[in-house]
Amino acid sequence: MANILAIETSSVYCSIGISKNKEIFFEHSKEENSHGKLIFRFIDNLLKKAQLKKEDIDFIALSIGPGSFTGLRVGCSVAQGLALGLEKKILPISSLKILAQNIFLSDPLQDLYIVQEAHMNDLYLGSFQRKKNDLAFSKEKDISIKKTSLKDLISPDCQEIICTNCQDLFSYLNKKNLMNESTHVKGLMYLANFFDDLEENLCAPENVYPSYLSGSDQWIKVK
Repeated sequence: MANILAIETSSVYCSIGISKNKEIFFEHSKEENSHGKLIFRFIDNLLKKAQLKKEDIDFIALSIGPGSFTGLRVGCSVAQGLALGLEKKILPISSLKILAQNIFLSDPLQDLYIVQEAHMNDLYLGSFQRKKNDLAFSKEKDISIKKTSLKDLISPDCQEIICTNCQDLFSYLNKKNLMNESTHVKGLMYLANFFDDLEENLCAPENVYPSYLSGSDQWIKVK
């Protein structure tokens, strides 16, 4: 297995991992909104634990959003800087898929909605299914919707489990199937280790951007 650095900063917590062969090492913050303060310390600590040098990393797995605007920019900047300096590539993965993967690793569900607060009267919505090796598979592209459109996409009779941080919006459901799950880099690491068509999905660092879904989808590259 490859040596992978995984960076998950889409939530208020900084979550970093390193995979060395079959060994996995994690650092996960308890302090909210501390990405800039902790990310380099976490990476250095993990390299020491894994007895690796930065040059030994084969590629960087990165949570690209949607999620925290500041967190995503910090994570993407660090991943791009390291990848450029080390001449490595980046594997960009949806933060909603990472959250779904965390759930599939701990719960025997087959299908799942992820609905997250996006502020400004918006929601992030992703739909996922468990596939081979318990991998989360995106049934549709992640989208941003208005809260008023929620009932049009998830009907009152929906039987699928919904993971959300805004349960008050689902009082209309005929059957409650709600759950909570915190974002953690373990899901990102699992996806990176078992990713189908890995080589085809690795990107040059200058081609990787945060996915905000609402507002600007990407940073605008200055020409």
